[in-house]
Amino acid sequence: MIVGLCVVMHFRFISMQELWIGVVEVLTEPSLGDGNTRAFTNVITWATSASDYNNAVTTVFAEYGWTVLGIENERPIAGETGFDEEITEIIERARQNPKACIFATFHYYPSKPA
Repeated sequence: MIVGLCVVMHFRFISMQELWIGVVEVLTEPSLGDGNTRAFTNVITWATSASDYNNAVTTVFAEYGWTVLGIENERPIAGETGFDEEITEIIERARQNPKACIFATFHYYPSKPA
């Protein structure tokens, strides 16, 4: 499990965090087997805003030596339903850990290094 903490101070008070999800494009070391380096994954973490979400994900991925290439469709999870089994399980794990920043399966696409 990947864990990251992000507390944002706004006007001398701490904003209320909630679980957020987004699709993250990431550059990694070459994957085993095919050697691709770019992938998409869903990431669930605690945040107060889209920029807070982006900062938390970027910070945690950097700890692994990965580069965030883009983030799309970042949004609070509250009230949303219909997630697949993997995402539902990650959301439940994250609810139990206020420092969670958990990513799902990496879906690599053709992108071998030059």
